[in-house]
Order: sequence, then C-alpha cells, then structure tokens
Amino acid sequence: MKEKLHCCLLLAVVFCWVPSPTKTQDSPGFFQNLQCFTHNLETLVCSWDTPNATKSDILYQICYSASKPPSCFNTSKSALEVEFETIAPLRITIKASNVQGTPEITFQKTMQDIPFIPPAPEILSVVPDHQTDTLLIQWSVDNATLLSEVEVLCEILILRSENMDIVSNATWKKRWTPSDTAFYWNWTSDFPLLCTSHSVQIRCLINDQYYYGEKGWSNWSRPYTVYGSTEEKAYPTDKVVPVGTNMTFCCTVQSGTKIMSAELGNDRYPLIPLSSNSSAVRIQNMTMSEESGDNLIFYTDVLYVGTVVFVGYPPDIPQNLSCETMNLRQIGCQWNPGRITGLYGERETIYTLRESYSGKLCVACDNTEEQYSCKCDVSKGQSLYAFSLQAQNPLGKSQASLSFNVTYRVHPKAPENIKLVDISPTEVSLTWFLDGNFVSLKLICEIEVRTSNKEKEMRNTTVIGSEDGNYSYIIDNLHPFYQYDVRIRCATLDPFWKWSNWRAVKGHITLPAAPANNLDIWLVNGRHLGGRTVTVYWKHLPINEANGKIHSYMVSWKPIGSHSEPQTIVLAAFHNRTQIQLDSGDDGNYEITVVANNSAGLSPPSRITTVQLASDATAELAVGNAEGINITWQSDANATCGYIVQWKPTSPLDTSAMRWKRFHTNASSCFISADQFPVGVRYNITVFSCSEGQHQQLKRVTGYTEELAPRVAPNFTVLETTSNSICVKWEGIPEEDLRGFLRGYVVYIVKQENTTSASSFIDIADHADPKNKKINITNPEISMLKIKDLQSGTSYRLGLLAYTGAGNGPIKSSNVVTNDNALGLILAILIPIVVAVVLGIVASTICYQKREWIKETFYPDIPNPENSKALQFQKNVNEANQGIKTMEMNPCTPNNVEVVETFSTVPKILDTELHSPVTEDPNGQTPEEDFDTEDENHVVVSYCPPSTNEDTGNLASDESASSSQVVYIDIQSMYQPQANSEEEPDGNCIDSAGYKPQMQLAINTVNMEQQPLAEEGFAAGYRPQENPSTWAVGSADSPTSLGSNSENASFGSPCSITSRHFLIPPVDDKDNLKPTHVGWSLSSLFQNKQEE
Repeated sequence: MKEKLHCCLLLAVVFCWVPSPTKTQDSPGFFQNLQCFTHNLETLVCSWDTPNATKSDILYQICYSASKPPSCFNTSKSALEVEFETIAPLRITIKASNVQGTPEITFQKTMQDIPFIPPAPEILSVVPDHQTDTLLIQWSVDNATLLSEVEVLCEILILRSENMDIVSNATWKKRWTPSDTAFYWNWTSDFPLLCTSHSVQIRCLINDQYYYGEKGWSNWSRPYTVYGSTEEKAYPTDKVVPVGTNMTFCCTVQSGTKIMSAELGNDRYPLIPLSSNSSAVRIQNMTMSEESGDNLIFYTDVLYVGTVVFVGYPPDIPQNLSCETMNLRQIGCQWNPGRITGLYGERETIYTLRESYSGKLCVACDNTEEQYSCKCDVSKGQSLYAFSLQAQNPLGKSQASLSFNVTYRVHPKAPENIKLVDISPTEVSLTWFLDGNFVSLKLICEIEVRTSNKEKEMRNTTVIGSEDGNYSYIIDNLHPFYQYDVRIRCATLDPFWKWSNWRAVKGHITLPAAPANNLDIWLVNGRHLGGRTVTVYWKHLPINEANGKIHSYMVSWKPIGSHSEPQTIVLAAFHNRTQIQLDSGDDGNYEITVVANNSAGLSPPSRITTVQLASDATAELAVGNAEGINITWQSDANATCGYIVQWKPTSPLDTSAMRWKRFHTNASSCFISADQFPVGVRYNITVFSCSEGQHQQLKRVTGYTEELAPRVAPNFTVLETTSNSICVKWEGIPEEDLRGFLRGYVVYIVKQENTTSASSFIDIADHADPKNKKINITNPEISMLKIKDLQSGTSYRLGLLAYTGAGNGPIKSSNVVTNDNALGLILAILIPIVVAVVLGIVASTICYQKREWIKETFYPDIPNPENSKALQFQKNVNEANQGIKTMEMNPCTPNNVEVVETFSTVPKILDTELHSPVTEDPNGQTPEEDFDTEDENHVVVSYCPPSTNEDTGNLASDESASSSQVVYIDIQSMYQPQANSEEEPDGNCIDSAGYKPQMQLAINTVNMEQQPLAEEGFAAGYRPQENPSTWAVGSADSPTSLGSNSENASFGSPCSITSRHFLIPPVDDKDNLKPTHVGWSLSSLFQNKQEE
C-alpha cells in the first residue's frame, strides 16, 4: 500500500498540469450539498441532496472513468461509492431521470480534492473500577487500510447523567502497529462512578503523512453508557485518602426522594446536583480523621444516608533501623515508625522484614505503639545479612534497608543463675550462666563488688565462649564477715558492641575471722572516800576490724612487775568501759589488758598502765567556732609513743561522754570538729604525752565550740532599802544553764509607771530616759550591788540578767519601793503654805495703798460708756444690722409731743428710782435693816424725734413717718431707797453710789399715790435711743405690758437692749439713791471711803 501511495503521488503531480473541467453540465439548484470523501483510500464515497420531497422516484445514472474505460450504473440513492484510483483523476457524471428537465452534473476528483475520513470507531467495552472511580475504555477502528506507524488521533467525550453533560473532552493519540487490535484509555472521575450514569463517545482521525489530501475526523461512535447505583446510599464507602485531599462525595436515592443537606462533623456543605436522584458535595483540603474515621451524612426528606472517610498519611520511611543478636541464634531488628499515619485497624501500616541474601521473610514481628520489632533466625554458616524493611498502608509504601555482620552486633542477655560460694573469709567463687552460642568468641565480663557503705570496686575478667554457657570467677581480697553486693554483666570483646544488662546478688556476708587489730583503750584514775578507782575505756572495733560479731570483752589487770595471775572480768559486747575498785591504801601502779572476742577468736591485746607523771599545767579558756575547736601544745621530747587528746564534759554526772584521740609524735596540734561537741556545753580538754607505758598531762583547756546565751536568769534578793538606795544580792547560774563563759551582769532600774509592763520592761529600760538606769557589771565575781541616787517613797522595777559571749540571757525582775523621807515631807507641806501667806499679805498691802486708783479704774462714779465693756457689742452684729441704733449719739430736737397715756393725779412725770428689795420677811422688813420702806414706782416718758441713718437703705415705711412717738420702757431699778436716818428727812432719797452694775431683780408694782410729785421737768442726762417702731402695744416692753391696771404701769427711761435697768440714774435723784445689794462688798468699801 505504501508503494501504491508513492506511485499515486507522482501521477497526481503530473495530472495536476492537465486541465480538465470539474463540471460539464448541470441543472442549477438540483444537486445540493455534494460531498465526496474516502474512508480507506480505495473507494470514493459521494453524497448529495435534491430539492424533491420524494427522492425514491428519482433514478440516477452514474458514469465514472479514470485510467480505465468509463463505467456506468443506475441507483436510486442520493449517494455513490466507486473505486478510487489515486494515480489518475476520477471523472464522474450523474444524470437524474424521472425528473423534469433531466438534470445532470459532471465533476472530476483528484487525491488533493478528496478528504480522508476514517470510519467511526467501535467502543468495545467500558469497565468501571469503583474502588478508584476509573473507567477502563476499550475501542477499535477499521485498520484495513492503516499503514504501520501511522498516527491515530482520537477525541474521547465523557458524558454524565441522563442529561449527557460533558465532563471530560480528552485527546488520545498513538502510532498504530499491526499488533494493535484495540485501543485502551483510562479516565478517573472526580465523582464516584456509582453516583450517576457515565457515557463515552469516540471519534478518530488518521494522520497519514503520505496522504496529501485533506484529513478529517470520523463520525462519533455510538454512546456507551455505564449506569450508576439505584440504591439509597452514599459514595465512596470507607474511602482512605491522604491529608490535604480534595474529595467529592455523592448520594443516590429513590425517585421522588429529595436530598436536603450534607454535613461532615459540624460543617455543612452545599449540594451539587448530579441527576434527578443524586447529588454531591465537594470538600477541600481534608484534615486527619479520627481513629474511627469521619462520618459524612446526607439528610433527605425521608431519612438520612451516610458514609465514612479515613484521612491520614502514607507510611513514613522507618527511622533508626537497628539489628542485633543476643545469642547468635536469632536476629532482632527494631525501628521507629516515624510520622504518625493516623490510620488504624485494617488500614494501619503493615511492616514486612525480609533478608535479601537468603530470601527469608521474618514473620515474628511485634508492631505496637511501644515497640516495632521483628526477629529472624540465624542461618548456619551465614554471617553477612542484608535486611529490607517495607512499610505499607492504603495510601502508599516506604522502605529502609540495613546490612551488617552478625558477629559484630552481639548484645548478650543478662547473666543468669548467679551464685556466690565462700572459699575463705577473704575469698568467694562467683558462677553464672550466659545464654547463647558464643563458641569461639571472646567475652569480657565486668564484676562490680559493692560494700554496705556504698563503696564499690570494679573487676574485669575475660572468658572464651563455652558450649554449655557456664562461667566462673574467684573474687579475692575481701574483708571477713563483711556484707557485699555483687553484680555482673558481659559483652563480646572483639569487636565490642553492647554490654548486657546487670544481674546482681545482694547481701552476701563473708566468713568471720578473729579481730585483726587491738582495741584503742584509755583510763582515768580517781579517788573517793571509799577508796581508789580506775575507769578503763575502750572503743568498739569498726566492722572492717572486728571481722565478725563481737560477743564479749575481757578486761584483766595486775600490778606492774607481778608474776601472779591477773584478775579478769568479762563484759558483754555493748560495754565500752569498766571501773576497777582498788583499796584506798593501794597506791601501786597496775597494768591493764583488754581484748575483744568473736566466734573466730580473740583480738590482739591492748595494754595500758596507771602510771601518770606529775604536771604543773594550768587550765586555759578557749572558744571555737561553728566548725570546731583547735588545740595546740608544746612538743615533748619524751613522748615516744605520741600524744593523747582527751575531752569530756565538765559535768561530773556525764561519764559516758568521754572521748579521746591519739596523735603521732610529730603532732603539735589537733582540730576537734564541732560534731564532737554539742554547742553550749562546756568541755575539759586535756593533752597527754605518752612514753613507755606512762602518761603526763601537758595542757588542760576548758571551752566551748560555740557559746550560747544563758538559759535562765540569776536569782536575786533585795537585802536593804533606804530612802535613796537599794542593795541587791544574787546567786550564780549553774554551769549547765550558763552555756558559755560568764562575762558579767546587767542591772536595770526603771521607775514604776502605770504603763510599765513586764513584756516591755527591757525596751523601757533601754530607752534614753534619765529616770531609768542601766548598770553593766563586767566582773563576773561580783554578786552584790548597791544602787544609789533614787527617790524616796518611789516604786521601782528592778531587773537582773547575765550575759555570755553569745548575748544576754533572760531577765528576772521584781518591784521595790524606797523608804519615805520624813523631813522632805514636812518641807513639802510647809513651803507652799508660807509662800501663799506671804503673797496674800503683799497683795493686800498693795491693794490698800492703791485703792483710789483701783476705784477710779475699775469702779468710777460715772463710767465712760466708751470704756465700759458692758456697753460694747459685737462688731459683726452692728455691721450686719445697721437698723440697731442703741447707744448711737444723735441730736434730739423736739417737734411735737403726743401724750399716749396720762395720769390725772400726776401733773409731771419724773425719772426716779425703782426699788428692788433683796429679801423681805413676812412683815415687809429686810433682814439687814429694821424699818419699812414703800416701793416707789415711776413712769418715765422719753421722747426722741425720728432719725434717719443715711447708711441704712432698707428701713420700714413706718420708720420714715413724720410723726414722733413717745417711747415707753418698763425699767426696774436695782436700787431701793435707804431707810430714814436722823440726819436726813424721810421724803428725800440721796443716791451716792453712781453707776451700779445691773442685776436681775423682781419687778415691783408701781404705786403712784405714795410717791410725791416733783415739779421739775424730765431730768436731762444720758439717754440711749431705741427705735420705737420695734415696740408693739401689749409686748413685754410696752408700758401696758405689766398688767391691766394703768397705775401700775412703769414708764421707762433709756436702757440697753438686753436689760430693763437704768444705765445712768437721773441727776436729780442722785442724792436719794444708795446701793443696798449685799453682793457688792468691794463697791461699798469704795463708797464709804468716798463719803468720808
């Protein structure tokens, strides 16, 4: 065929230069839409349309010719199919009969004019894969005329639902080979295939490079439809997708059911209609689901339909893959899974371990959250291994690999069956079992020996692997009767990989032995009334020297140089001293021996003698610090066996606290730590030199490691008290309560106050007050004190405390009262009396000499109103009320006088005195004078014209009236007429007192008939003015306010606002008025003096 096309191509080029008309005759408009094409390059197919409604009656005569003679045939179809020769032009004539006018058409076609349109492809199958939502499409084309390696292009349409909605338009191409009987293509849907129907249509184009004509697409194949589900269900079901996936879910329901909404968790998503009975939702970027998956629910108007989706990660590459063997029989591999996939159950990651050299699959795997491991058997004779670990879950796979020599990765198990067997008090045998096939391998084992005080010793041993796995080792250089903990671990030595775990044996005690060392002993010589005693002390042996449990101590003694058997006593193990009683007359020296005994034997003997050389050492005082106390001494050339430092409390009751320590001959000092000395306890420290079985005291020190303040206060008593001193005596503090070196005493003397309390006694005493005293006694030997310069008859609080270098102790206090001073008391009474008498005499003398000046200054006959305090008013009152005109001096010009009330019997009203008796008896007599006096009542009429104050602008309208008014004031005088004397007539009253202070007296009734009338007018004099408009008839100040009897009405004269008494008596009545008030004795005195 290929060669044929080549020839046709050459001929086509030649015939292109030969002119040939395409139409010779034609009936206009009859042959319409004439088209010619070839399907296979061998036949030419032409078709046309005619305007006749009925085409079956038309008969066509078709004649065609090319390189061969013309051929004709008849047909009733509006199409023809003739042989197609590509080597020559094809001339075709079509003549129609049974048609008016016999239409005819002639045309010529060459290869360039004929398009190559292949036949429509045939779809062989469309297979849905619901797990992956993929359509597997298979189709074929007519390959009878296809050339090898020709390119075939196909356009594939995917249509969804009964509406035939195009969801995909893909182009597929392939070079055809004779072996290709069919073509294949896969399409994955973004919606589950079961949601609705999917149809497929295909058309193809043959792109033959040797055909120069037009190439066209074939017709579409017949649709091939795959139908969706008809169940009421949601899709996909139990889908597993990676995190971040965009997913589409759908739901199918029965016809007539409506899907309302869709929810995933708490989120609601919009529906996407797919068909009449299905809808879908699209969810973007899905996150990791719960362990049981996430539920997607579609709600319909009848029920709800749901599905589950699992979202996670594909397996991570296994991390830290490591393999080793514990016994060379089995290899164990461990790894870390890496990132969590979020998939569990049947969707979790499955690990597969495979050995590449042998091809074995390791099946003993334990994949849990705590451990990921697999075990494989060791193949005999194989030392190199290559493991491949594959991880797989529904979302993907991952792999890790490891290669190694198994003998380089031996990690033995912990030793088993560990036993310790005693060989001697210092040796034990250790045996153990090590599980594994370690034949020909060198092993190293590490043994740790630990004592009870946590000291440990490490020992290593090298062994060759045995077939039975039993090994042993001898542990030597141990202490007898000592508890040990032993543990062991092993590993391969060459090469070293890892130690095994420890395996231990605890609490093993070795065999006992006789005590290794002698006892450290010391003695103290003592005498008492009953005789002589020697107290022997010894220190218990430590465990590492006792070599067993001590059962008893044996003490023996005999005189030095004696060959007799020594005296012996046996003491129980808890004793550390004994006392040997000697006769009082026995002054000899003894040798004393002490040994310790346990179940294995006796300790070496310890010997000491009672020989002690004389010494002139004196006691010294010393105080240490928080760490301890340091003791120094002078070296002694005779000290051949060193020095002994002994210390014990000074209290003779505490004999168990004796301690000592031995030092080398070169030592000249020692430091005793504070844990040997309780603070606040006094110790005697003695240094002895040792030489050939005898001892000599070198130094004696009394001191404390740390002083404390005294625990108690000293008891004191008051021996004597005087008027200015107190004598106090106190007792010393016991040594155990002193707790330090006594530095002195402090005495407090505080004057007793009501506010003084015991709790604040020291605070008050320390206060800088001259009344308080504080006496510091720095001499501790003083026990008596006399306190002077005190006040007599005074209560004092006396306090006493002791102090050491650490501070003051508690204080004890008591109240003491000094004696009274008789002479001082008498002087205290007499002196004030004498001073008062002298001052009285001096004051009386001065007053008598200055009586005239005093009278004129304090009690003149006519006072100056401006200087009188009785007439002074508050400044703010006058300024606030300018309407008050009392005591204001204004000119008085008479205008018109209106008499408001008159007395027919009195032609003229005079200012006169008013009588106010002090006290009257029932007969009308005063208690002081024996005569009768009638009260005289007067009515005074004063007149002042209206005055206007320019400074006052708010006066009432009645104050500005032009008419004047007579002011009536009811005045009661404090004066009363004196009794008639021989020198004066009865009808005259002489006022010789002048200005008199006013008093509140009873109001006397006015009897106008008994008072003689005076012919003179109103007496002129000082008259305070008052605004008459402020008085109201019937008020207390009006002339008629005294009663209904007008005769008893009292007309007043000028007076103060706050009083009804005359301020100044009338001049005419001056000689008739005399003071009678008994309360003014000083005024009477001055008055009598003036009359003289």
